[in-house]
Amino acid sequence: MIEVLAPRRTIKVERAHIPEARAVLPDGDTCVVVDGYGRLFTVSLSTGEQVTGGRGRPGGIDLTSLTPDGGLMATTRRAFGDHGIRILDTADWRMVTELPGHACPIQAISAAGQVVVTAARDGTRVWDLVTGSCRFVLPGTEEVMWIAVAPGQRRVVTMAWDRSVVVWDLHQGTPIRTLRDADREVPALRSPASDRGVWIRTVLVDSARDRVLAADGHLCAGGLEGDRRLARWGSLPRREGVTMIPGKDLVHTCLAAVNPADGTVAVDYGGRAFILDQGGRPLAVMGPEPGPGWIPMSTMTFAPDGRLVSSLPGAFAAVEVWPALSELTG
Repeated sequence: MIEVLAPRRTIKVERAHIPEARAVLPDGDTCVVVDGYGRLFTVSLSTGEQVTGGRGRPGGIDLTSLTPDGGLMATTRRAFGDHGIRILDTADWRMVTELPGHACPIQAISAAGQVVVTAARDGTRVWDLVTGSCRFVLPGTEEVMWIAVAPGQRRVVTMAWDRSVVVWDLHQGTPIRTLRDADREVPALRSPASDRGVWIRTVLVDSARDRVLAADGHLCAGGLEGDRRLARWGSLPRREGVTMIPGKDLVHTCLAAVNPADGTVAVDYGGRAFILDQGGRPLAVMGPEPGPGWIPMSTMTFAPDGRLVSSLPGAFAAVEVWPALSELTG
């Protein structure tokens, strides 16, 4: 396994407070960053220069989701009492569509083509960008906190606080299969609080490989179109030590990203990014060995050329750009 201890580039985003790298546009160079005040920045991965800075008022953008073609970005607001959804054109960052949203804070958003799905305590809603209206509310989804829409706009996968994972038909608004049943040991929560130490979870769809990935302490994989239920996936070297979550390590895996080009998967494990092949075997690890006071990554995303872009929590943290696997093996 290849070790990379330091990023190829570290980008300080000027005037950004707690910056998070959210997505890389199709040009392969423009990285979208949102800071803790809800302001949107764009930076160049190749030069580190800031292209645009501080768009939006403090308390503006909260959640984001880039459409697969990179042309639109769906955003939610963090302003008090504003639970609407705004669709931005990534060419000039103008708002092109505004959706009514929810009656309470939005917990998750995922966009693909002309479909946007959002989750809140009043249910998970499927929006049509052509009509600007809600197609339907997925039944019984008031506890959903993580969602992922398949690029083909036929399926959406939801994960709730109770760890249940369900695949839904986006045309009918009906459940197709349950990939994992509810975990009775995890109480249903109605606020974004800690689930026994797990603050971040990830659910991903890799429709090109008929795969759903869920990271919630461990990394699990299941079938999107078939009937394969979620099962432990990957073979990360586990750390011995005190456990915070029954059956899980203190240093646990909750953040993940999939590279659509080759199917490799990046997972955070103690503030290090492990790159796994399509079978879950580790190919490379990026970042130093975690020690006392380790800090998990807050975001990670792949650039089109396979470079991993990540960020750590912190008032003036940097955006880190790691090499693509092809650079290390070529």
